Amino acid sequence: MTEIDLLRACQQHDVRAQTALYNLYKTRLMGLCRRYARSQPEAEDMFHEGFIRIFQQLHTLEQSEKLLPWMKRVMVNTAINVYHKNHKQQAETDLDDAWMHASDDHLDTLSRLSNYELLELIEQLPDGYRLVFNLYVIDGYNHVQIAEMLQIAEGTSKSQLARAKNLLKQKLKTLGIYSYEEH
Repeated sequence: MTEIDLLRACQQHDVRAQTALYNLYKTRLMGLCRRYARSQPEAEDMFHEGFIRIFQQLHTLEQSEKLLPWMKRVMVNTAINVYHKNHKQQAETDLDDAWMHASDDHLDTLSRLSNYELLELIEQLPDGYRLVFNLYVIDGYNHVQIAEMLQIAEGTSKSQLARAKNLLKQKLKTLGIYSYEEH
């Protein structure tokens, strides 16, 4: 079954096609949820809620080549909704650290770690830092987009990214990684 056939069958509520779609993308989408969640149970809740939304909104998707990016977007939005639901809007972070600009030194450092080690480090970040870090570094959103999605100031997004990177650097030092290659 091609991806377009799978999409069309799912849109017609074919249970076998929905199961096939779920099995095809469950590992990738669960990995995305794990990056955003504080714990495995929270990731599982996020994942299941996201898949419910995917199946509820699948009828709106017309182009099969956009299926995976669309599903990822639904999962990211679900993660953000879970964040908002579980944490009432916190007071915005002071912008004292906003002068620190994001750099690409994280790329070399991250490549030295296993996915599991990286996930553990990211999971330990405070909620706002973890969300901004994932959205910016891993999913490629810019600060304007992040600010809009999280309903925070753009400067807060920049500040939280800088603080997240500093916390990660401190955690990396405990693992014996002290130097970072500049790109």
